[in-house]
Amino acid sequence: MSEKKIRAFEEIGYIKTLPKRSDINDYESIKIKIKNGDKLTLYRNLSKKKEIDDTSDFGSSWDVFNSLH
Repeated sequence: MSEKKIRAFEEIGYIKTLPKRSDINDYESIKIKIKNGDKLTLYRNLSKKKEIDDTSDFGSSWDVFNSLH
């Protein structure tokens, strides 16, 4: 994975190392494979994670549905 893609993960809140004295249970983690074949673990604080609500984009979905009929 390129450095550009890793930066994209960092922009949405992922970090490469956990802060000192942090609880691992407060973080979600993903493992990605970088170009040389090594694996990198990225962490994101669960309290900073944005939950996607299916109803938030209902207007757009409704427009698409109506355009198909």
